[in-house]
Amino acid sequence: MVRRRSILSWGTAGAAALSSLSTQAAAPMEKTLLFESAVHPWKVYYVREKPTWQTRDQYYQVTHQGQPFVLPRELFRSVRDVDRFIAASGFETQETHADSVLLVFENRTRKPDGFEERAMVAVMAQSVRAGKGYQVRIANLQGQVLATLERE
Repeated sequence: MVRRRSILSWGTAGAAALSSLSTQAAAPMEKTLLFESAVHPWKVYYVREKPTWQTRDQYYQVTHQGQPFVLPRELFRSVRDVDRFIAASGFETQETHADSVLLVFENRTRKPDGFEERAMVAVMAQSVRAGKGYQVRIANLQGQVLATLERE
């Protein structure tokens, strides 16, 4: 015989358990500023999203001019836009690449047979002043420019 207990029979202990669950579910993500360029409009954040029953999501988020920096999926023939990075870092003002950030992400492409292929990609994103706005040049680690994104 299986004995079942309803939440109503738990009394104050049950109410306390339910309130802690609802507090935990509403916990916001933690966002820590790791890097902010003194000269160029880059910021790098470490983000830890609220835990789920399986895992806690951790990633880096990059902003350019106060807006989330997103690599369009067409740039790498990916199945989605890239806005979460496995690694991200900026450079000190006196360094050669002070106007750039290094980004590492998982690129997912769909193969003709329907399966996804995953690869780690590392690129440099360089902020360049262009008229009233900015351009961001995306280059591989050998310096070859892959694309230029217009930013307002």
